[in-house]
Amino acid sequence: MPPDRTALRRYTRWLPSVVLVAVCIAWWSPLGVIAALAASVATHSLLTRFDMAGDVLPVGGATLRSAPLSPFARQPPAGDVTLGWAELGMGGPAYCTQMLRDGAIVDDIACDGGTAQTGTWTDLAGTSLRLASGYVDRSDGVLGYDEQRKVLLHFNAVPHVFWQMLGERRQADGDAAAAAWVSRQPHVATALRAYHGLWLAPDDPALASPMQAQLRHRLPDGRELNARLLLPDDLRLTAHPGLFTRTQPYALALDGTDSGRHVCDLDTVIASPGGHCIVVAGVCLDATHRPVEGVWLVYWRGHWQAVCRHVFAGEGGQRRSASLDVLAASDDGRLELQGYREWADAEGWHREPLVDVALDLRVEWRQTAVSVGGRGQRARLALPRG
Repeated sequence: MPPDRTALRRYTRWLPSVVLVAVCIAWWSPLGVIAALAASVATHSLLTRFDMAGDVLPVGGATLRSAPLSPFARQPPAGDVTLGWAELGMGGPAYCTQMLRDGAIVDDIACDGGTAQTGTWTDLAGTSLRLASGYVDRSDGVLGYDEQRKVLLHFNAVPHVFWQMLGERRQADGDAAAAAWVSRQPHVATALRAYHGLWLAPDDPALASPMQAQLRHRLPDGRELNARLLLPDDLRLTAHPGLFTRTQPYALALDGTDSGRHVCDLDTVIASPGGHCIVVAGVCLDATHRPVEGVWLVYWRGHWQAVCRHVFAGEGGQRRSASLDVLAASDDGRLELQGYREWADAEGWHREPLVDVALDLRVEWRQTAVSVGGRGQRARLALPRG
């Protein structure tokens, strides 16, 4: 498909409707309506044959740049914050993950009303104990949290029986006695560990991978890529504290010169033989510093450009989404690319290169897609010289 055909699709997608209306106006009769429908269908078929029908492909341009970043909060939230929720099965009970008011991250909290996006904790006055219904050992149970000791408690109890007995204890003896009764019930206690203002379970992967303030990668020609962490030391000040325990946004620089681009790591860096072209796996951030799109960041002739890592493969009705790898870069600004698709089954993740398929790429230097490839497993993209 010629590179500029995606621009024509903005107009040709309306052509069948225009033909339908035009024929109806010119020949207004029952037979004319039938002729108009036939002409519209024929026009759509012709456009489909030349891959000029359907919706316009996603645009590139400024959409492949990060949004202006907003400042972080000055104070942590005073109350509990719901970070996410999900249902068990179709229409099943809903459970959420919350950041509690002291920064503890707790999963599997029962949501109010089954599908409400929040969970409710019961505080026992005069104690540091908080209680909530939750999901324990693959069934409904009760969660407890000792705010002072930073210990999470899992009670494998029938929730409605537990809450009834707790209510009776509170009414008869007060909250302090009720808390003592709760502590005597069979439970599993898990001491949480501190992590940048949060309290995480001891098996959380974030604890095994400390957050780094700076990342560095030395290029073969001696230049250095470095990345500066964009997060505050207290993750409670961010809009996505749970997410930022797993991935962190960094500002990318080359030899100390800020690129205005962003990465989550420097694990994938490709340099051309002479070092004139550099490719880095990067991301686009939204205003809250959250990664929302994967891109290949390419440095050539003193400028950074972005190529989206999600592409469209094939043409017409056979078009489908795929992913993009950069295999190599040359000093003249040409990238060697490969499209592939991934899927998962019971045996794990699988990856299959795409063969003899055209790839529609979203690139920063133009609004409409660029089409490359079509033969073999590899495609080539030339960067603009301007």
